[in-house]
Amino acid sequence: MDFLQIIVGRVLLEYLGAFVRYLYLSLRCLLNDDDFTTFSSIWSPTGSNKKKEGNSSLNHMIGVIFFGTLIILLIIFNT
Repeated sequence: MDFLQIIVGRVLLEYLGAFVRYLYLSLRCLLNDDDFTTFSSIWSPTGSNKKKEGNSSLNHMIGVIFFGTLIILLIIFNT
């Protein structure tokens, strides 16, 4: 059961990171008239496995940072 929880947690953190990256790119697109980026290009880009792995690790890292920041803010504002 622990193995399943680790896999699901990793996928959720990666999805959270992709969602945060998508929001950032969408806001940047609105403010600067840049090209629009779809969520599917952030979540699972086409191309080589090296590019997919790099994108996955970047999504995971951003998800961990965002989740950690959220937890710290919850601790600060609830005390």
